Amino acid sequence: MRKFIVFFILAFQVVFSQKVLIKGRAQNTGTYPDRSVSVIVNDTLNKFRKYNDTLYKTAKANALKNNIPFKFNYDERSANLNQLWSNRNYKTQTDSLGNFEIRANLIDSLFFESYAHITQKYAVSDLAKKKKLNIKLKLEPCEVWPEHPEKPAKLYVFIGKKIKAWNSPSGHCNLSFDSRTLSKYEVVKNIYGDYPKDTIQFTSYVHSAPLPQNYSPFKISFLEYDYSLLYVLQYKGELIQIKYLFDDVYLTKEGRWASPLKPKNLFHTILPDSINQPQLINFITPIEFTYDERFEKQIIENFPEAYFKIGDGKISTTYGFYVEDLFRIRKTDRLKSFAYLIK
Repeated sequence: MRKFIVFFILAFQVVFSQKVLIKGRAQNTGTYPDRSVSVIVNDTLNKFRKYNDTLYKTAKANALKNNIPFKFNYDERSANLNQLWSNRNYKTQTDSLGNFEIRANLIDSLFFESYAHITQKYAVSDLAKKKKLNIKLKLEPCEVWPEHPEKPAKLYVFIGKKIKAWNSPSGHCNLSFDSRTLSKYEVVKNIYGDYPKDTIQFTSYVHSAPLPQNYSPFKISFLEYDYSLLYVLQYKGELIQIKYLFDDVYLTKEGRWASPLKPKNLFHTILPDSINQPQLINFITPIEFTYDERFEKQIIENFPEAYFKIGDGKISTTYGFYVEDLFRIRKTDRLKSFAYLIK
């Protein structure tokens, strides 16, 4: 009996470890029928990416816990992922007609995925039985987002405290590539426009991955801060935040609000010049960030020594702009196209 079981296991491994050729057609439906479909063996790429992230977080946590220098060969990991991404043993793309072919083991699964469509998973053993393979991906659920061809009628600038935020379903029905977030904030202080209520709900449209700043400890979304200076336009039936424009703000010991100076290559920074000079600010809570040593070169290049202290994996600054100065400066750049709304 034991010999029979061993023989059965060996036979199973031999049969199901054999590579088979899976070929057929895979297509999108609806709005994006011309986009290619990715065919991935065992969701390998996503698993490898998550594994990299886990290794990175674990190494960083151990370094902090044991007070030792943090080292992680991120470039090597990225190179491995890029190599895996182009390896046809793990991934292929459909051609212009939707045709594909890929080799996989019978015990594997194939994942079919494409932008704005629901990923579908199939066992290779099931696909191998089909004489004709024609997979059609279904569109992800979406909603039609409001569109505003008209000019905004009013501008509100205020210090807001985050209460709640929630993402709207995808808008690929009529507005592609952006994500839509609804936010509810407490109006802590009006700077311009005198919004009449204590709370405000507005919409934000941003790209799903807006201008990443990997070397910088500063966050790229206003939702990651407790308090922000926000710039919101009033349209017919909807309040919309000006895209990518916000300033994280903090209380000073004098009871005023101010924002710390940002590195020169951050997308919403205000660069010091002859007119706009940052001031020494007495923040109640010190403005201090940790950074990853792998980005030390970029940190040194983009955080001027005159305004930032860098060392021991930390960046600190006591320089910044008060909110009144921020609004004055913004009127000369990002708010310039809305000058007709500003008295």
